[in-house]
Amino acid sequence: MNKQEFLKALSDRLQGIPKEDREKSLEYYSEMIDDRTEDGLTEEQAVKAMGNVDEISDKIINDTPIEKLIRKKVTPERKLSALEIVLLTIGFPIWFPIGISLIAVAFALYLVLWVLILCIYVVAFTFAVSGIASIIALFMSIWSGQILWGLFLFGCGMVLLGLAIPILIEALRVTFGCISLTGKCFKKIKSSLAKRKGGAV
Repeated sequence: MNKQEFLKALSDRLQGIPKEDREKSLEYYSEMIDDRTEDGLTEEQAVKAMGNVDEISDKIINDTPIEKLIRKKVTPERKLSALEIVLLTIGFPIWFPIGISLIAVAFALYLVLWVLILCIYVVAFTFAVSGIASIIALFMSIWSGQILWGLFLFGCGMVLLGLAIPILIEALRVTFGCISLTGKCFKKIKSSLAKRKGGAV
C-alpha cells in the first residue's frame, strides 16, 4: 500500500467525524509518512510502519469528543427540501418524546445497575461491622461473666466476617466488570456515530 492508498483508506473510515478533524488526522499521517521516507524508508515501508488502518481509524474515532460525533451525525450533509422540513416539523411531537424517553430509560437502567452494586457494598459493610461488633462483644461478655453468650457472639461475628469478605470481593469484581462494560459500550456508541451511512468505520 502506498501513501495515497493509505490516506484514501483512512479518509474513507473517518467519514463520520467532522471534516476539520478528518483533514487534521490525514495531514498528521501524511507528514509522518513523509518524515519516514526522508529517513530512508520506501513509501511502502513507511506506510507499513504506520500500522493497521482500521486500528488507526478506531483510535482517532475514540479520541474524538462524542459531542463532535453527534453534531456531525445530526447535521444534514445537504440542504433539506421544503417537504423534508415540513415532515420533520409535523413529526416532531412524535419522534422527539420517543427519543427522549429511550434515552431516559437507558439512563435509568444504568443508574439502577449502579444502585444494585452499591447495595452489595452496603450488605458487605453491614456484615463486616456486625461481625466486628460481635467479636468485641465477646470481651464484654467475658468481663460480665457470660462466657457462653460471648462465645456465641464470637461465632456469629466470625460467620458474618466470613460472609462479608466474599461479598466484598464479588462486589469489586462486578464493579470492575461494569466499568469495563461501560467503556466498551461508550466506544461502540462512538463507533456507531462515526459510521458512514453506506460504509465501514
